[in-house]
Amino acid sequence: MNPALTRELRTWYGLSLTLHFYGAHWASVGPLPPHPQLVNMLLRMRLPEEDSLHLQILHELGHLQSLPLMVPIIAVPFLLSWPVIPALAGLFILWEVLSESYVIYREGRNYWRIYGIGPG
Repeated sequence: MNPALTRELRTWYGLSLTLHFYGAHWASVGPLPPHPQLVNMLLRMRLPEEDSLHLQILHELGHLQSLPLMVPIIAVPFLLSWPVIPALAGLFILWEVLSESYVIYREGRNYWRIYGIGPG
């Protein structure tokens, strides 16, 4: 499968990776295999394509930007011997929230303008 779009990304801590988009709802970062962008798909469902793509790129970058925060957080459930499935589900939700928070932080008022909320 050939990527429809490729972007070079660099994090605040110096990690550089390539982001590949395969169609509207699949992406891969660096050497990882493509994954469905479920949260991106739901959040960007009715947005114009240009705005949607811009926010999708930032969202994927947000995962990378928040990775140093997630690494110690991921260890907690396993160190405390929490049940694996609920712990992983909670970590997934947290990482998605952190990633979208990064998008909101980067876009500021433009984020709300894109969604038609509040003054643009």
